[in-house]
Amino acid sequence: MILNALFWEHYFRAEFLPQIKALVDTLEKRVLPGFSEIEKEAEQVSEDAWEKFMEIPATGDEDPSDFADIAEQAGVSHYLLLSGIRQGMLNLFAAALHHAFEQQIMLFHRREVLRLHEENDTSLMNISLFCARLSEHRIDVANFQSWPTVEELRHVANVVKHAEGRSAKALHEVRPDMFNSPETKRFEFMTLRPPRVFQPLVGEDLYVTLEDIKVYKEATLEFWRELLGAMMIAQYDRDSGT
Repeated sequence: MILNALFWEHYFRAEFLPQIKALVDTLEKRVLPGFSEIEKEAEQVSEDAWEKFMEIPATGDEDPSDFADIAEQAGVSHYLLLSGIRQGMLNLFAAALHHAFEQQIMLFHRREVLRLHEENDTSLMNISLFCARLSEHRIDVANFQSWPTVEELRHVANVVKHAEGRSAKALHEVRPDMFNSPETKRFEFMTLRPPRVFQPLVGEDLYVTLEDIKVYKEATLEFWRELLGAMMIAQYDRDSGT
């Protein structure tokens, strides 16, 4: 394996970095704005339900307060549903960010790290081998400043996909707050509970924020910058015979 730092410098900046930025920008500027008026939508649902009740012929036994409660509950249910879907989108985009980054790693792994006759061997497509092969050039990605946050993102993605499991426990050790809804985060004792994750894709039990995703975005971008710097050092050492 010969690390071609000059080629990959251009590729990282022209392809990998813009892809990551565009993914997060799409979430922030295109997806989340679609949920900006769910309170108004909920109010409209309540009003529509009330109007339908008012159109029902009266029998004399009706209690308007019952209708009002049911109409209000219809609006609340609508709001909670869309609020959960919004949270689910945040969780989903965190997973998407991880997998986009992982696929970038595998592309680089196949084209640069593996040998030519290994490129199509799917058994070699894993992060462990990627890290091991780079270590042959004295590049230890686990020592990158971005690596702990990249690992946290990996656990988030696994929790989004699989709910409870090893990644949920690992994530809870570093980010117990992520398992508490915004309404309960003020209760510090809640963060001590073991993770209970059933339906993160509909916004339950895992609460990734936009700020979290921006942090993960910066960590993945920084990973490629750090790798490029390490590759340049390795190439210099090789060329100079050190």
